Amino acid sequence: MPRSGSHGTRKRVPQRNATGAHPTVTAHAGSLRTPANTPESFKAALAFPIDYLEADVRFTPDNDVYLSHDPLPLPLQRNAMRLKDLLKLAASHPKVRLNLDMKEYTGVKEMAGLIKRSGMSSRVLLTGIERDAVSRVRGHVDGLPYLLNAHPNLWYRITATGAAAFVRTVRASGALGLNVDHPFITRRLARVLSTAGLSVSVWTVDGEPEMRRILHLPVDNITTNRIDTLLALRNGRSR
Repeated sequence: MPRSGSHGTRKRVPQRNATGAHPTVTAHAGSLRTPANTPESFKAALAFPIDYLEADVRFTPDNDVYLSHDPLPLPLQRNAMRLKDLLKLAASHPKVRLNLDMKEYTGVKEMAGLIKRSGMSSRVLLTGIERDAVSRVRGHVDGLPYLLNAHPNLWYRITATGAAAFVRTVRASGALGLNVDHPFITRRLARVLSTAGLSVSVWTVDGEPEMRRILHLPVDNITTNRIDTLLALRNGRSR
């Protein structure tokens, strides 16, 4: 839904589902105890009604985009899954989008070009971009939306003044919202960000008590390894 902000018209990403009643769900890389960043893992997640697949992005010396949480030596890079293959897989599931967690930034421009050529630009969201990396990324993403990764301190999380200041930080970064580790989000901060038209995406929520807490906050997206459990709780079904 378009929202107006200090940077003009914004689009809330990740978007909630059509009813607006639930946050969207991201399958964390390696969810369901599968090997992370592999075809096996992505296909297993796609058996569930998820909204996003998360993948960890790295670059070869010639800026080919491969998927891995940790950097790999050259011989292993050759065997790692490529982003181009994930884009093809996701293209055949039109309701699913990609959350690309940037572990490094050297090939961002080349990556953006690959995504644009694939026709998937409207279905890709970038995360993993911290404040000190924004200047290195912002001019090279070719219009791809991104969320700011941050760990808001206690002042930002529990005071009205702090939450308002954090809204300004997110807006100044050019991000569409916040991507935050679950211990660092509070009802106050989530509400203030949401009211300001900024998205709130929370990771990586695997414990059921924490799932229940986050589901009662005004958040737009939850990332989890336990997509079966989160979907059941989100949809009001007991396990």
